[in-house]
Amino acid sequence: MNENSTLNALICRHARNLLLAQGWPEETDVDQRNPKYPGWISIYVLLDAPRLATLLINRHGGVLPPLLASAIQKLTGTGAELVLSGSQWQSLPVLPADGTQVSFPYAGEWLTEDEIRAVLAAVRDAVRSVSCRVAEDTWRIRAALTTTGQTLLTRQTRRFRLVVKESDHPCWLDEDDENLPVVLDAI
Repeated sequence: MNENSTLNALICRHARNLLLAQGWPEETDVDQRNPKYPGWISIYVLLDAPRLATLLINRHGGVLPPLLASAIQKLTGTGAELVLSGSQWQSLPVLPADGTQVSFPYAGEWLTEDEIRAVLAAVRDAVRSVSCRVAEDTWRIRAALTTTGQTLLTRQTRRFRLVVKESDHPCWLDEDDENLPVVLDAI
């Protein structure tokens, strides 16, 4: 399968929009785990204690389970940081959420083992929900980018292939980047 940079850009934008809608910080970044396999994303963000608390509270509708509530209370005012990252060199993902690594360095300084497990489980669940949704939506985004017009011309060199198809519609992606959110919502 060839890499499709337009498809990958739309997928990353869609993933970022989903993350922001779920209360993730503005600094959250998304990248394709492997651009040749669209829809498998990695999420990158550093969550300090206040951002982690905000994310978990938003994810649970303001009502936290007792272990999470205890963990958030203990983390308030500390230098705790939870890191989400991805790496192309880690083992290949089996499920969509496997593209993001979650680490919580020195968490044992502030939390019990059960509280650490509860926080990590909640964050992994948040990552899983976005990653699975993006993987599912990738098929619709890919279908929307597939042209349906009649092929007029095909030319190929060693590393480049040009396919010209008939179309009566202007290319929305080239004209105005402001249309991108509307197109993603329509898909």
